Amino acid sequence: MRALARAGEEAAERPLRAGVSLVHEAIDALPEAALAVLQDGDPPLLHFVAEAALAPRWMEQARVTYLRDRGFDDRAVHDVVQVVCCFSYMNRLADSLGVAVVGEERLAWATRLFGAEAVARHREWADG
Repeated sequence: MRALARAGEEAAERPLRAGVSLVHEAIDALPEAALAVLQDGDPPLLHFVAEAALAPRWMEQARVTYLRDRGFDDRAVHDVVQVVCCFSYMNRLADSLGVAVVGEERLAWATRLFGAEAVARHREWADG
């Protein structure tokens, strides 16, 4: 999953089509171990999310139909779009205002938001 995060960061520095393609390639290259934690149908959802976040004007009815054909109902599609839009908005707001949370401040914020146990599990995973 770290490779996917890196692809997203790199995509932001490329022209739109090249950036979206890079993220799609990273999704397709996810190792089996990463895919094992996803529920059935999630790789198609990741592709949908990538385009909704990076190139929403490309979204067409065919993209929604693609998810429906893979078992996602209208509510699930709507929920995904709402979450993507909310995160996109908040990231753009923070980036535009120069908001940065680093170091111990970030750790304290994450602990308040997710709880000490979840943060400890995440740090253990991130370390390796």
